[in-house]
Amino acid sequence: MNEEIPVAAPDLILASASPRRRELLQRVGLNVLVVPTEIDESPRPDERAGDYVRRMAIEKAAAAGARLAVRAPTVSDVSPTDTGRVVSLLAADTTVIVDGAILGKPTDETDARRMLERLAGRRHEVATAYRIVCGAREVDRTVTTVVAMRLLDPAEVDAYIAGGEWRGKAGGYAVQGVAAAFVTELRGSWTNVVGLPLAEVLADLRALDSLPGYPPPRFSAEP
Repeated sequence: MNEEIPVAAPDLILASASPRRRELLQRVGLNVLVVPTEIDESPRPDERAGDYVRRMAIEKAAAAGARLAVRAPTVSDVSPTDTGRVVSLLAADTTVIVDGAILGKPTDETDARRMLERLAGRRHEVATAYRIVCGAREVDRTVTTVVAMRLLDPAEVDAYIAGGEWRGKAGGYAVQGVAAAFVTELRGSWTNVVGLPLAEVLADLRALDSLPGYPPPRFSAEP
């Protein structure tokens, strides 16, 4: 079934069910239509991490496009006074990379513990690939952030696993949560580690003339 476009025209279609990505975009005043996708996120044999995360973004964009009748809705569909602007579709995927290996979302507590212990006391990379589809135009980009995590004692690992923050998080941790206490250094985009390199995404959207009303008169403040 095709996705219904709401009466109020969205600024952006987000092909992701991630509340963190949605919140980041809404924080800067964007009206976001969420079109979640379900694809097989299993890495292929011998697939390199960079190739994997880019493939995921491309496949998510294609899946969302199929739900939207294979075309991006235009603002003129719902707002005759603003004709010609195409609402962009954004798809993204984030993965944690250590020693070239992909650390996706843990399957259970044992898997989360394994990931956290592997990351402790060393540096790793967080890569987010995204695809923006704006009519016939497409933008593909991958942003990588280097994160250093301090050594963790067993009691800290136990407490973190018990708290459940690791669920649904690539690499088994959330830098915007309790795990911020584990990170000693971050080189690059902080929002990229959260799940979306916001500065880069906004720059690409504006380059596509997809956000004529940005920035909004007032940015949202932290609660």
